[in-house]
Amino acid sequence: MFQMTLPLFVTRGNKYVVGAIMYSIAYALYYATNHFPVFEPRLLPLSWVDQHSPFLPWTVIIYVSEYFYFAFVYILLRKSDNINQYLYSYFVAQIIACAVFFFYPVTYPRELFPVPTDIPMWLQNVWIWLRKADAPTNCLPSLHVASVFLSAFAFITDKQMKLFWTFFIWSSLIALSTLTTKQHYLVDIVTGITLAICCYQWFHHKQSYKRMYPASELSGELST
Repeated sequence: MFQMTLPLFVTRGNKYVVGAIMYSIAYALYYATNHFPVFEPRLLPLSWVDQHSPFLPWTVIIYVSEYFYFAFVYILLRKSDNINQYLYSYFVAQIIACAVFFFYPVTYPRELFPVPTDIPMWLQNVWIWLRKADAPTNCLPSLHVASVFLSAFAFITDKQMKLFWTFFIWSSLIALSTLTTKQHYLVDIVTGITLAICCYQWFHHKQSYKRMYPASELSGELST
């Protein structure tokens, strides 16, 4: 069976440049499918869990903590090969999800859950920013969920198990917050976790690579 060999090219010198480029491209793909759907987004039936999950406005803080999450992960990952594999897995997960968003756009009925007016103004502003920046489409699978779990799994390969469990718990809280902020359906979480597991298994355990940097990079750690 033919399998493409991918280059391992991220080093101490280009770690942050490559990371910034990758995240920028991933965000552009997400933004395009989120704000400019080609096909009519569709609603999904609300499951029992969706219907009985409370709308908890304060959990938006957990939800948006994802935007800081990735910076911490990228700084803390140490092994050169692993961070290359992580970037490949993350980028492919984004492409797969955005392809689904393009051909099968799903939206959530957020209009049923208006931003409360009896919460602190700063919290209202967080909600206003979120709902302007992130349209209610791009639901299935949840990239919010897929991205954080995929990032947590990378610490397993990095052999930093304490950090894995820390970020796994953080990821689980973010996944729960997608329900309590009424941003996602339960099926979005399930498919998001499935996508994360599949991409992690392939790029960290199945995919073949060719190292493009010196062997000295192997035993060392990518500096922070």
